Amino acid sequence: MLRGLRIALAVLCFVGLCLLFLDVSGVLPPRLAFLAKMQFVPAVLSGSVAVAVALVVGTLLFGRVYCSVVCPLGVLQDGIARFGKKRRYRFATAKTWLRTGALGVFVIALVAGFPLVFSILEPYSAFGRIATDIFAPVWQAGSNILALASERAQNFAIGPTPVWQKGLPALIVAALTLGLVGVLALRSGRTWCNTLCPVGTILGYCSRMALFRPRIDAENCVHCGQCARTCKASCIDAKHAVIDASRCVSCFNCLDSCSHGALTYAPTGKTTGAAAKGADRPNLARRSLVALGLSLVGAPALAATRSPDAKAPNLTRKQRPVREVPITPPGASGLRAFTERCTGCQLCVSACPNQVLSSIDDGTGVLQPSLSFERGFCRVNCVACSEVCPTGAIRPISAAEKSATQIGRAVVDWERCIINTDKVQCNACSRICPTQAACLVGRKDGPKWLAVDPERCTGCGACEYVCPVHPVAAIRVEGNLEHRRI
Repeated sequence: MLRGLRIALAVLCFVGLCLLFLDVSGVLPPRLAFLAKMQFVPAVLSGSVAVAVALVVGTLLFGRVYCSVVCPLGVLQDGIARFGKKRRYRFATAKTWLRTGALGVFVIALVAGFPLVFSILEPYSAFGRIATDIFAPVWQAGSNILALASERAQNFAIGPTPVWQKGLPALIVAALTLGLVGVLALRSGRTWCNTLCPVGTILGYCSRMALFRPRIDAENCVHCGQCARTCKASCIDAKHAVIDASRCVSCFNCLDSCSHGALTYAPTGKTTGAAAKGADRPNLARRSLVALGLSLVGAPALAATRSPDAKAPNLTRKQRPVREVPITPPGASGLRAFTERCTGCQLCVSACPNQVLSSIDDGTGVLQPSLSFERGFCRVNCVACSEVCPTGAIRPISAAEKSATQIGRAVVDWERCIINTDKVQCNACSRICPTQAACLVGRKDGPKWLAVDPERCTGCGACEYVCPVHPVAAIRVEGNLEHRRI
């Protein structure tokens, strides 16, 4: 029963998170964003003390249920393992040096501000890149096939969705991560979780002290090894009737496999043999000290670093201009705060309905998104990215607050503007500007030129998007290091 309940909850969480990244309608992400905010590292980065404490307390009570139910990368590994040949697992000794080393690298990168390193190891962000850069294009292509079939049947309820590559670095990292995780899952189940995943290691320290966890009654155990052969964490030593609680992910496969009543999921249990001699009793004081030290050092360090909707014409795609300062999303407050908190999970990229966010390195850091306006512009009434960000890198803001925030300012390249080069009175940028910051100035009966009021420009990119100059627009938006009120 426990195994069935765990699988049902895991499927619900995983499907919800997939829809959060893959939904093409833009309706579901704000409603499902709580699933992203339940993830361990995003909760710590965003300062969600209640969520982080709840996850730790849940682990202290029930073991690493988080890894088998809430973590999407963990559930993905279980799904991949089911597609492999039916194999039997076997006990393997813990690779403590590798687990500790990976955790150390993760904590150092997180505190020192090396987002590329910690975002590669962080499980939720790794899944986010896989969903955004690999799963989403396939999903969108399938949606387009359905839309085409619907259109031929004279049913226009389903519209086509643009399929585009959101950033080559993120795609490469996502493909390598999926390949590595997939191979390890097919070969030996939860190897990634118990060797490289820093969240798994941290929760593993807590799960050693879990109140409820699978326990072996050595008096009833006949050492048949069936439990070890079904343990995808390879943490059951059937020969000595010992379970390594730090690696057990509470999948409950072993409970269903035991036909002798030797396995129970309970707060207490009789043990004899090697277990009674202390093999299943770790040094709780030492582990508690390590876990507490990580919390005391990591969390405070992270906390300290921390026309409104006018339709634009369908333009030929332009090239991205070179910007001196990248444009960070509204709600990010500035470049430094954004890069220190963003884990590169790509959820904001997936949720952006205007396709102005991408993970192409524009100075924010590899895998971290920035704004550019080849495909659209940042509309005044859209706050989708701030609604879904789980780490606090983009704080929640209202449309009114966004309209009064300057994330960048437009700069005119007069030498390339067609008003100057072709002597025509183009006013595309001034017509679409929602704040009327871009306008034509000059004598009423004489030549006019383009000017931008830096005090009114919000950096939405509408002017850059509609500019007819190719391949690079004659007007571009430069980001602000710190966002400012206007």
